Amino acid sequence: MSFKKLTALVIVFFICFIGFAIALLPASVAIQLGQSHLPKGLNLGPATGSIWQGQVNGVQYQGHYLSRVKWDIYPSALLGMKLKADVIVGNKRNTGEVSANGLVKYGLSDGALQLENVRARVALETILSQVKLPVPTEAKGLVFLELDTYELGQPHCGEMAGVISSADINVKGRNGWFSIGELEGELSCVNGSASVKVSKENLLGLQVDAGFNQRGQLTVDGFIKPDASLPKDVHDAVQFIGNQSADGRYRISF
Repeated sequence: MSFKKLTALVIVFFICFIGFAIALLPASVAIQLGQSHLPKGLNLGPATGSIWQGQVNGVQYQGHYLSRVKWDIYPSALLGMKLKADVIVGNKRNTGEVSANGLVKYGLSDGALQLENVRARVALETILSQVKLPVPTEAKGLVFLELDTYELGQPHCGEMAGVISSADINVKGRNGWFSIGELEGELSCVNGSASVKVSKENLLGLQVDAGFNQRGQLTVDGFIKPDASLPKDVHDAVQFIGNQSADGRYRISF
């Protein structure tokens, strides 16, 4: 065998070796190698599986906890300098935990982030703990997100289409808990910010456009007119929002 042929075989051998080594690289080893590049304060539990199909059991970041993050990467997408993966977050059997699944795309060269067919669920209590409302509110229920498409933009939203809803929200009043029924809003991007428009008929008579401003603060503009069937607690509470118009609606703006 000639020296050139021997050299070619050695090169092919090492290419195959490296390829198999990467393909079989345990997820735990990959995380250890990339530990220095992870966000500060991110704590990861034990990892199982490979770099292509793996799972981390236990993720904690900024006071939030997820029981697991599971991924399944499409190797062929790397040829186009894109990371593409099916991702599952949390445990949908635990109603108190955030859970989600969907397709994630990330451009390795341009940093473009896209989400497709995301289905998520989060407790309303978790959402309320992150926003400041004009009237102190204690409520519970499950919020569902059906995000068909999302594309990262400036400042944080380029394109988005989907629906956010809750089948039954319960609010605590002076005389105990009561239901305000179903709420549903359409998601979109407006001037680079995430926005939700609530226009479907509901017991609260809520018709609003809500979103986040350039500083990431929640803004809401619209009206509310509680149905007569709702408890007196609701009708008393909305009086703190502002003056009632001639048609019985209260303006919401903050």
